[in-house]
Amino acid sequence: MNPETIKLWNKYRIDMTLRELSPKTIAAYENDFQHFVIFIHDNFGNKSVVEIDEDEITEFLFYCRTEGNNSRRIKRRMSSISAFYKYLRKKRIVGENPMEFIDRPKKDVDIMTQTYLTQEQVDLLKLKLREHGDTELLLYAMFSLSTMARVNAVSSVRWEQIDFDSRIVKDVLEKEAKVVTLYFSEGVKELLLKVKALREERGANDNGWVFYSRLEKSNGPVSNGTLNAWCKKIGQMIGVPTLHPHDWRHTMATLLKNKGMSLEDVSALLNHASTDVTKKFYIREDRSKIQAEKDRFEI
Repeated sequence: MNPETIKLWNKYRIDMTLRELSPKTIAAYENDFQHFVIFIHDNFGNKSVVEIDEDEITEFLFYCRTEGNNSRRIKRRMSSISAFYKYLRKKRIVGENPMEFIDRPKKDVDIMTQTYLTQEQVDLLKLKLREHGDTELLLYAMFSLSTMARVNAVSSVRWEQIDFDSRIVKDVLEKEAKVVTLYFSEGVKELLLKVKALREERGANDNGWVFYSRLEKSNGPVSNGTLNAWCKKIGQMIGVPTLHPHDWRHTMATLLKNKGMSLEDVSALLNHASTDVTKKFYIREDRSKIQAEKDRFEI
């Protein structure tokens, strides 16, 4: 296993012992942690825990779910991982706890169902949201889909970062102070300008945030929890109640790849460190296309 990960875990184990956690509790935490680092070793190039983000933790939790872990077991795994990252944050080894960006499951409810929207479902989504008349909700959906940005990146975008001519969002802060560039479509550009104009017309003060909090006395961006709620609302409109913010990334990555974009370019847009992660977890192959190609060579 990654030597830095093991070193940090051993320090955390000493900390748990000094805090007089029971041997049974420490053993349970260690068991969850071992499963987690084995998954990271096998699927994410044995990265150190300080390099892991919420996407990779989400993939681990989804894997656990597919292996039959119920909600109670998933929540315990999440608590174990979160407690470890809280320790690392307290010691100033990491800047944030990636578990803060992952929703906890409700009792006896699946943690998450990975959803890959089809082009037809995306078209339906646009239609339903236009009929609904909520331009800001439409902007959220199309911005998230087009940029394939993580939910915390979406919430942090400010108007001053947007270059409308080049259709990019510059210097977007992600996990562990990583700075990325987001790329958006012509259609999203039109929506951004429309929303900006509507707010100016209404005199709405968004304090410079593209997606801002409506809470009284709040000058900050919208919370991740609110974005999750918006996503679920959109999912209900198109008959996909399991829709989750992370699904925008899965969906757009798959649509782009199946339309002919190279895996390397899709991976770059997702801000992945390697194409292995993109191919293994983000691309759902077009089976009808594979079948049609097979038919060409059928004997």
